[in-house]
Amino acid sequence: MRNFWQRFLALLTPGVQLLLCLLAAMYLAAVIGKWVRAFDLYDWLALSGPKFWSGQIWRLASYALLPVGILDFVMNSVALVMLGGMLERHWSRGELWLYCVVAAAGAGLTKVVLQFSSPLPLTGAAPTVFGLLIAWGFLCGRENISLVPFGEMTVWKLVVVAGAISFLIMFFTAGLVTAIIMAGGGLTGFVYLWLKHKWLMSRASSVIHSERINRLEL
Repeated sequence: MRNFWQRFLALLTPGVQLLLCLLAAMYLAAVIGKWVRAFDLYDWLALSGPKFWSGQIWRLASYALLPVGILDFVMNSVALVMLGGMLERHWSRGELWLYCVVAAAGAGLTKVVLQFSSPLPLTGAAPTVFGLLIAWGFLCGRENISLVPFGEMTVWKLVVVAGAISFLIMFFTAGLVTAIIMAGGGLTGFVYLWLKHKWLMSRASSVIHSERINRLEL
């Protein structure tokens, strides 16, 4: 148990620490606001189709700052530490934050398109976690990982299994549309990383091509 906590705390990179502090502060403020009946952050930041299409575009990502409840907050915080900590070692702090916003906005856009007239609000960081899971597979997919009791498997296989299980749980508890919305965060993250990879590859190839031309001219 001691080794587990040491490894867990080692994943608390600076960017992840700030994200956790932000999520905790927002959740605490939302609870206090409801308790004293002074304000309602969920009414200000949660996402719904009618409010988004009326011009409140910040809701496309702000909903992810407000957990559904304490269990949702704890589970998503643990996932954020484990996945976000690994990803921040590949990226910069800003790149991690930008990716989280992109994943949340992608799921939010899926929500307002599929449920454009529904007042049912969307909150929680689950779509962002889906995105982080996909990013882990995208960056470390060929690496092998040992998982008891399943043995050794690649990261991509683990990502697919974990994503499928999460999708099915969401499907049976909240319905197909909600499951698609949550998975929208992962799909958006994958498209974003794929386009970024293509752009970096084309940029690198153009630089190499220019260097060869310069050598020939010399």
